[in-house]
Amino acid sequence: MNRMRIFYSLLFAVITLATPALAQTVTPTAGEGIWSVLRRSGITPTPESVAEFKSLNADALRGGSTLHAGRAYRLPESEDVQTEPLFGPSYERVDRISDVLEDHVYYLVSGHGGPDPGAIGRYNGTRIYEDEIAYDTMLRTARELMRHGATVEIIIQDPDDGIRDVEILSGDTDERHADGTLIPANPVKKLRQRTELINTLARKHARTAKVQRVLSLHVDATGLKNEPQIDVHFVHATPAGYRIGRTLSNTIKANYDEHQPGRGYRQRIERRNLYILQNTIPPAVLVELGNIRHRGDQYRLMKPANRQALAEWLTQGVLAEAGAVKS
Repeated sequence: MNRMRIFYSLLFAVITLATPALAQTVTPTAGEGIWSVLRRSGITPTPESVAEFKSLNADALRGGSTLHAGRAYRLPESEDVQTEPLFGPSYERVDRISDVLEDHVYYLVSGHGGPDPGAIGRYNGTRIYEDEIAYDTMLRTARELMRHGATVEIIIQDPDDGIRDVEILSGDTDERHADGTLIPANPVKKLRQRTELINTLARKHARTAKVQRVLSLHVDATGLKNEPQIDVHFVHATPAGYRIGRTLSNTIKANYDEHQPGRGYRQRIERRNLYILQNTIPPAVLVELGNIRHRGDQYRLMKPANRQALAEWLTQGVLAEAGAVKS
């Protein structure tokens, strides 16, 4: 019996090696153009990549450049591409655009999960959940970091929920830790379990990693919805965590100053002796993305493009903290 199992395993391996990889494809939505689908697919739109896309799909383009919604189009090949199914079919292809974060390891944690949805708000009459908002933003951040060559350990995982381009993120309870263990309902056990997982992975990476960091994403629920807008703020428990939080906050402020001049951004970096911030081997910072009960923050966090912008700005902050760009 064992011999037969080995035979079929070897036969499957030979067939797999002999079968050419299928070309990566993307299906545009209504109104999307070539630059948009390339960017969504993790490919930097350039004259060269656009020209290659047009060449690959010459017979499927209307007028030589217009896409048909719902039709599959081939993507340009890349020698430096990863596939991460956790990001979902539309985003699983991750093309590396730089290697400035090579040998940098980031542990990304979205708050709560499993039986605990975290804070709950209401948006246009519908319940919205902290763990879902944090998870979607975390996946987007993970993808952006990977595009710059980082090793990313996604500590909370839900194979059914990739990156979702919708406003209302439906809730569920099937998230697990990266090692496959169920997320306990008991908050103390939950924090200890994910902290131990991070530390186990950190010891594994310690031999080769130049830098290791923990980013834990949450959505606050303090105060009332008519209070002043809180914006993104950061929580630390160590001097290293403070330095990371300060750089991330400065980066977000610079982006608001550039893209929404006059809006203002109230920087808030506070120290709290939270378990995960005190007990992970790598320095950690908790990122409060906003207030789930504040109308302005709700609007900001419900828009997929805004969650993507947050992910990109957090990545810029990580790059600045790593010395890859000026803060």
